Amino acid sequence: PYMRAGKLAVFEGDTDLVPGVRAQAAYGHTPGHTMYVVESGCEKVVLWGDVVHVAAVQFKDPSVTIGYDGDASEAENVHRLAFADAAKNGYIVGGAHISFPGLGRVRHDAENVYTYVPLNYG
Repeated sequence: PYMRAGKLAVFEGDTDLVPGVRAQAAYGHTPGHTMYVVESGCEKVVLWGDVVHVAAVQFKDPSVTIGYDGDASEAENVHRLAFADAAKNGYIVGGAHISFPGLGRVRHDAENVYTYVPLNYG
């Protein structure tokens, strides 16, 4: 119905969708997998979707991929880039397969290990 009504807008790769919301390509898990970057003022949240599937393992070792990743090498590359950027810039990340509350920050220690720190929701 959306297509018939002329309301469907498709995109590919990195695209500004509306002011403050950008689609960012994160291929590897599946063709067309996309993260969404939401910014307002000085605040930023990056919604990773399926970038992380097993947080307890993948943050410690970004090279770990899963059988459902269509391109394991590209998925590993996305892990490394996403983790490094989140740790460097300190913004909030959200993931579909990260334990409740599913929102947090990524930290990086001197030994090159990433740690996910969930937001305090209390």
